[in-house]
Amino acid sequence: MKQKLVPGLLLVLLAAMSANALDLTPVVSEYVAEGITFRQLTFKDGKRQVVYEPPRQWTCRGSVSSLQLTPTKTDRADAVIQAVELKAPQKLDNKAIDALREQFLKSLPPGSQGVILLSEEQNPVSLENGASYAVTVAYQALGETFLRSVVFVNLPETQLSFRLTARKADFETIQKQFRSSILSWHWVDQNSAATLALDQLQTSTQ
Repeated sequence: MKQKLVPGLLLVLLAAMSANALDLTPVVSEYVAEGITFRQLTFKDGKRQVVYEPPRQWTCRGSVSSLQLTPTKTDRADAVIQAVELKAPQKLDNKAIDALREQFLKSLPPGSQGVILLSEEQNPVSLENGASYAVTVAYQALGETFLRSVVFVNLPETQLSFRLTARKADFETIQKQFRSSILSWHWVDQNSAATLALDQLQTSTQ
């Protein structure tokens, strides 16, 4: 009898963990401020919600574990935001940073050549007081030079990564847009989210 109960208990535990995990499937809303239309994305994160404002004129599509963003006016550029559950809080010490750097280098497109490590940053962004680490590299692919950067943020239960890839000539401008958008990432409780949505609806209809 006990053996029959264990699988059911595991299913309940897995369902509870899934319900509490950050889901990057976006709910899209818009609001108008000073005559400009802005877009906001909302994600479920357990009993709270994440609110994120992507760069203007970027397209987006998301799934449970990742959100893809694409600048509409720039070729061969894209950004990916991913969320990975952590079994336990992880410090961004030297050992962890070495592992993340190696993981990032392995994520470069197959056949990439002339890889150069350009920069590393400690705590370039602050999200809920989580430690962060950023790394940027250059590489050759398809006869062109590309730059790719990623920002890792370790939260108590989730590791977020914000990755950007673009041609060298376009990277600086797009990097500023993407980094600025990361600063809009914040959490609200369900009641605050509902109030915010109502306020934006009333503002946009005035």
